[in-house]
Amino acid sequence: MSKPVGKWEQSVLLQQDPLTAKNIPKTKIYSIKNLQKLLKHYAYVYVKHDTTGQGRAIYKISQKKDGTYCFNGFNIQGEPINKCVGTLNEFHQILHPFLKLGRLSGPYIIQEGIPSLTQNGQPFVIRVHVQDLNGSWVVGGMYGKIGLEETEDNGIVNSHRGAQVISINELLSIHLKMDKTKEKEVIEAINTLAISVAKVIAPQYLRREYGIDIGLNLQGEPVIFEVNTTPSIRSFAEVENKAVWKRIVEIRKQQNG
Repeated sequence: MSKPVGKWEQSVLLQQDPLTAKNIPKTKIYSIKNLQKLLKHYAYVYVKHDTTGQGRAIYKISQKKDGTYCFNGFNIQGEPINKCVGTLNEFHQILHPFLKLGRLSGPYIIQEGIPSLTQNGQPFVIRVHVQDLNGSWVVGGMYGKIGLEETEDNGIVNSHRGAQVISINELLSIHLKMDKTKEKEVIEAINTLAISVAKVIAPQYLRREYGIDIGLNLQGEPVIFEVNTTPSIRSFAEVENKAVWKRIVEIRKQQNG
């Protein structure tokens, strides 16, 4: 299986195109100094392991009025963690549990937190499946993933961590209260952005398909969270009576034709 593209490398590649560059969260390589800087600018940020998936080794962290740092999420083993500490050095030791033995747990990145647009603050993500069909990138389909109640604090939206898969229309019209015109506008913006992402990533990591995780900022504009170079399509079978899943499979057949 091909090696996944690290989150930092994705960020560097996406910075190179004007459209994708303006639609990515502020991202920096993790260091205590960079974390301190970003926490001064944003209400909260995410610290994510560069290469793990399935919601492991990802923390939402903020600084409270009393100066303490509170974070929650999942450690590298996927166990939930929710804690407040007095210094960022203490957080650093939790990120790197084998620090005393001189071992780091791999590189991390820091990413600006994007507040949720939903009525009750439930976090969500839009998964967009982009496929190469006869030399052109097309969007095979998209769906929404919305965090259940227990994910509201950490904002981590992952099927392995208690998120529900719903159709894109249900996400935009019911959860985000968009009218038909706004919904159409947002879907078009997501399609355009997802295809631009594929065009930027493909020269370095050529694949026939990508799974792109996209959020929406408070203005309803799409924000790129992550690019998956070996995307699963299993969750597409859970929405719209498998219609989107069937379309993706049909495009795969045409790719092989």
